[in-house]
Amino acid sequence: MTDFENSIEQELDFEKLTELCDNLKEAVREILNSCGMYFRIFSRVKSPNSIAEKLLRGQYGTEQNPKKLQDLVGLRVVLYYYDDLSICRDIMESTFQMVDDWSRPKYNADEFKATKINGVFRFPEEFFNVYKKELWNLPIDTTFEIQFRTVFFEGWHEIEHDMRYKSLLSDKEFWKGSEELSRILNCILANLELSDWSLVQLFEELSYNHYKNRDWEIMLKCKYRIKMADSEPLDPKILAVFDQDKEIAKKFFKASRKTLIKELLKLESPHINYNLIVKLMNNKEIHDPQIAAICQNIPINQDERTYQKNTLARLESSILFHLERPLLHKNTRKLESEFYNAALIVYKWARFKLNPVFEDIPAELSTYRNHLPGYKLKIFYDEENLSFSMKMNYIDSQSIGTFWHVHTSIAKMDDGLLHFYHVTSRDVPRGISQRSTFTKPSFLADLSNKVGIMDIVRLGSKAHFVNNTELLHELYQLTESDERMLPVIVIAQNSPNTDAPQETVDYRDYDMNTFTINGTRLAKVVGHYSHVYMLDYHFIEDFAAHYAFEPEKTIGCICIFRPSYQKKERMFFTRKMVMETQFDFNRFAFHEEDIYEKAFRHNLVQLLKDDNTNH
Repeated sequence: MTDFENSIEQELDFEKLTELCDNLKEAVREILNSCGMYFRIFSRVKSPNSIAEKLLRGQYGTEQNPKKLQDLVGLRVVLYYYDDLSICRDIMESTFQMVDDWSRPKYNADEFKATKINGVFRFPEEFFNVYKKELWNLPIDTTFEIQFRTVFFEGWHEIEHDMRYKSLLSDKEFWKGSEELSRILNCILANLELSDWSLVQLFEELSYNHYKNRDWEIMLKCKYRIKMADSEPLDPKILAVFDQDKEIAKKFFKASRKTLIKELLKLESPHINYNLIVKLMNNKEIHDPQIAAICQNIPINQDERTYQKNTLARLESSILFHLERPLLHKNTRKLESEFYNAALIVYKWARFKLNPVFEDIPAELSTYRNHLPGYKLKIFYDEENLSFSMKMNYIDSQSIGTFWHVHTSIAKMDDGLLHFYHVTSRDVPRGISQRSTFTKPSFLADLSNKVGIMDIVRLGSKAHFVNNTELLHELYQLTESDERMLPVIVIAQNSPNTDAPQETVDYRDYDMNTFTINGTRLAKVVGHYSHVYMLDYHFIEDFAAHYAFEPEKTIGCICIFRPSYQKKERMFFTRKMVMETQFDFNRFAFHEEDIYEKAFRHNLVQLLKDDNTNH
């Protein structure tokens, strides 16, 4: 190994890059599986030797070529049908953030080249988070390459890559003295391309023949060419409609295969069969009332098959939720009763969760301890000293190899108040996708509603509407308080409410479309570990002046005030910035919704989650 290769190996964390690569591969596999596509997928991380060769050959990061290497991580997807190339191109463009345009072979009229398309995309942040090492200084981008090929060209590509691409000779020198063999190679390529085209045409013709013969199920199978449970027959009522009116069946024969794939992508791992195909195509494109009436009672089920890794891997721990705050204490209530009610909420949650394992957990609040292989529960309850602690460990019955740890305590502290503490953490095998990065205990809402959790003001799952001067000044006091421990999110209205006079407007009268993002939805997710405020349009000018924001940019803005102990600057997002937000891994690409709003809200929630688990 050369010195350059050694320095590359030292600078890059190849173990984490492999984990990142595996997660990307599984994300693409999941997407293509969900729409029934026929494919095979391969992945690789470039080796130090391969990186060194490419960097030296291409002179990346130099004055002559300032471009960085972009295929540190590579995915190769082999498709069975030629027309899936364009469909997969659209899917990837909508799902990941693309860099530049697709590259593909350039053809002259008298030559043939292997069919493939290559795209470069940015690492999605949620996957790149696994890379904990300091970012490298090498001229290598944080991007990955996806290459799509057809199955007929798969073998050819490997031959071409090793025999020609990696050759030190020019193409002209490579064939010198054997020009007739170069011509034969073109004939081989022509036959491969013809095979790609002919296979699709063959199934189109076969589908048409089955249409003429009234073999409706095989007609659908050949027409749409997707993986499905073809042992499950078409509903007899649908068969009867097709038999009675061949023109209705003809509409399904002529319908767009691309439309079906996009409709399947809107579903969560659908169980694909003939009935689902008819239902989706009729809803989207055909709109026959008879078929619609039949399909109304046909359920859309999830596919129960899941991909599972069989390899063993070391467990890695991560904190998924952390909250330490005093509980609300009203002078009209006894501290002892507040302690009991709070402890009982957590106790009931723990008992409900583990009662199927530990059947002897008492119904009444009490100290308890037990353990079995994979499960452990330890509860300490001291009524006299107002002290409660619950520690729980359990294996995840849904996710292979995942182990959960939950610790909650409620106790009277030196300030005379009850303090709530909670941490949820998880051990998961290295290499398993880390997408589920956060979990808030379900009892938190009950504890907040029935007892109350404080951060200067009471936390809750509802947004606060600022629509008068008094509330505006209270917001100022909260954002500027050094005692505040959680972030404040302010969402400014982007247009005035027209349905009700400003002085009488109630929060129920607000049209959520007059706000850049939906604060009521946001508060339901983050309201117990942050404060969410929605600022009326008429107070934007005062708000902008108070914080020295530009008034025009403050209309429809989102502002985040971090607590002072974090020593982080407040964050300001204009309405334009919000509306230009995109997912770097967009699971909602084919859903008919305001993706920018969902994308920004997703990024905002992730930012708040990161703050929560890192402080």
